[in-house]
Amino acid sequence: MKIVLLDIVKQNVGCTASMGPCEKGKSCTTKCKVTIGQIANGYCDRSTCGLGECVCVYPCPPPKTHL
Repeated sequence: MKIVLLDIVKQNVGCTASMGPCEKGKSCTTKCKVTIGQIANGYCDRSTCGLGECVCVYPCPPPKTHL
């Protein structure tokens, strides 16, 4: 008999921010890097109607410690 142990870890997928509608011919990643910084990437979420929504993805800042 084999026993398999699974360790389930909550994965941090990062933070997201909406930057408004996608602009035709312009990169959402560029818009995100200018607004949030070089650590951000962006994509156009076309699941919404119209031009789509420009979404930025970036690492969440660590929680602040209160002393």
